[in-house]
Amino acid sequence: MAGIGKCMGIMSGIGLVGGAATSYFMQNKTNKVAMEKAKAHAQNGKIKIGGMTPDGKLWDGEMTLDEFKKNLNKKTAITSGISGVISAVTTAIVAGLTLLLGSKIIK
Repeated sequence: MAGIGKCMGIMSGIGLVGGAATSYFMQNKTNKVAMEKAKAHAQNGKIKIGGMTPDGKLWDGEMTLDEFKKNLNKKTAITSGISGVISAVTTAIVAGLTLLLGSKIIK
């Protein structure tokens, strides 16, 4: 029984690291392109932003390139973590089913 737990633990760990790393590297490339576009549109090192408040009024604002990069990095970290957990759970399920099908219970 300990062998099954070890196997599923190892496979889940590999799934977590693999899923998180893959997501991070893919998003890192996208972030570089987004930063290049932001630098092209920036005026005096700031990006114009704006929107609408809940009561319907429009507002204008600015964001520095450093703030924009921090937001991208934060989004990348959160998404990579979530992707890694989903990958780990999926890998654990597949490993468990594979061990179950290979065991003497089903044979």
